[in-house]
Amino acid sequence: MTIDATVCHIIKGHRLLLKKATRGISAGKWNGPGGKIEPGETVAQSVVREVKEETSLSVADPLYHGKLEFYMNGGRSLDFLVHVFSAKRFSGRPRSSEEGIVKWFDIQKIPYSKMWDDDRYWLPLLLNGINFDARFTYDRKNHYVVDYDIRSRAGL
Repeated sequence: MTIDATVCHIIKGHRLLLKKATRGISAGKWNGPGGKIEPGETVAQSVVREVKEETSLSVADPLYHGKLEFYMNGGRSLDFLVHVFSAKRFSGRPRSSEEGIVKWFDIQKIPYSKMWDDDRYWLPLLLNGINFDARFTYDRKNHYVVDYDIRSRAGL
């Protein structure tokens, strides 16, 4: 069964806000705030709610970049469909939550080695304002991307 989710990268000048997850499949990894879309919730509602829950920030006009398909455990079936956003407009001060600690990183010093392996392929596109759809297949232990495809979403 595919899990539908969102992720949002908060950008302030030359800095990126990341969260080090304390639980779930991402435990111990730095990532943008996000999570599962709740029943009856739109993708846009989900991203705003998740950012608020995980960082205390209220985002305005998050920009949709595209979707990521994840095939985990070396598998052939779609495990996660993640809608990717970024936001430069927000209010409040970032605060850590039970979901994880939050920290600003200089865009030139993003901790890719402590993130999901796929982030190094698509996060630079997002940071350059490029819209895309991508598919990633992970090895059986979910450590490394073993196959991927990234397509530009022209006209978005």
